[in-house]
Amino acid sequence: MHLNVANVAHFLLCRGLVSPDAVVAGDFAVLDASRRNRNFKIIGNAAPGLFIKQMREGLPDAMITLRREAACYEHARDDPALSRLMPRLLCYDPARHLLIVELLPDAESLADRHARERTFPVEIGRILGEALGIYHAQAARIAGNETMRTLLARQVPIVLNWRGAGHAALGQYGGVGPALSAIVQQFPEFQTLLDAIGAEWRFDSLIHGDMKWDNVLAFHAAGGELDFRIVDWEMADLGDADWDVGAILQSFLTVWILSMPIASGLPPERYVAMAAQPIELMRPVLQAFWTAYATTRGFAGGERRRALERSMRFGAARLVWAVFEQRRFAPQLDPAALALLQVSLNILKNPAKAVVDLLDA
Repeated sequence: MHLNVANVAHFLLCRGLVSPDAVVAGDFAVLDASRRNRNFKIIGNAAPGLFIKQMREGLPDAMITLRREAACYEHARDDPALSRLMPRLLCYDPARHLLIVELLPDAESLADRHARERTFPVEIGRILGEALGIYHAQAARIAGNETMRTLLARQVPIVLNWRGAGHAALGQYGGVGPALSAIVQQFPEFQTLLDAIGAEWRFDSLIHGDMKWDNVLAFHAAGGELDFRIVDWEMADLGDADWDVGAILQSFLTVWILSMPIASGLPPERYVAMAAQPIELMRPVLQAFWTAYATTRGFAGGERRRALERSMRFGAARLVWAVFEQRRFAPQLDPAALALLQVSLNILKNPAKAVVDLLDA
């Protein structure tokens, strides 16, 4: 059964997730928010809203990732430390390849918020740092959960495994995959530095696996304070906590770099000064993020600095993955993509300098 705007009310009524009175009175609205999956928002006057995600195809990989996301929500529901980080799971239907979670009131992704306001309050950095610190500390509980253990694949990202599956995997994707693979092979130092991080990969934490601004929903709670939930746990895994931290650093790096006039024909040395999103405006948010994360994890002294530089290296690797994600269906790599790759290589060669430049730390 594929849900659509016409039949979703009947499905929810059968599941007891909306009342007959609400259906008869038409006391709710169904909004189609589909993207990669079939997504629906159910908004009512007399009951909390619902968010429905249904896979478009019942492919084995898609079924596994949806089951993994549902398992994360189920685990969080019974864990006080995690329950405030994820939306509440209301229904998981493996036969129909769908799950239903609470719809957060007036929630907005950090990506949409930044597109609208062009900046973040420092508080965003603090709560995001605390969030990652909290779930990264849950490795022992996750490892002890039999359901979670069977669903977490323990995979190293392909951008950290060039001498293994990396080149072959990217070569399957259009023009950009082979082009990206060729760039990495053209600069042996690039491949060596990326593979070196892969060799250090640790299976020490629950990781989100796809941490980015799109997957963090911010909203104001009943008391007016800023709150959030982390969504889209399809890529969750038992892996390296610094991969998620690096993803946050990469998100800021990408916005900064892509706000530069790279295709203007101006000399590259002028790019930084002409960035529409200067790093100076992002720095307080990044500093709040790292301070909150390191404090939540209990890092101190040299350990704190080593963790930050290691996360910066993962952020550089995430820049390579960002090029693939953002240009996946493009015929070739454009100047902006090449700029991201150049910055990635620069950071990998000197992560300590990158920490100073980005966080002034």
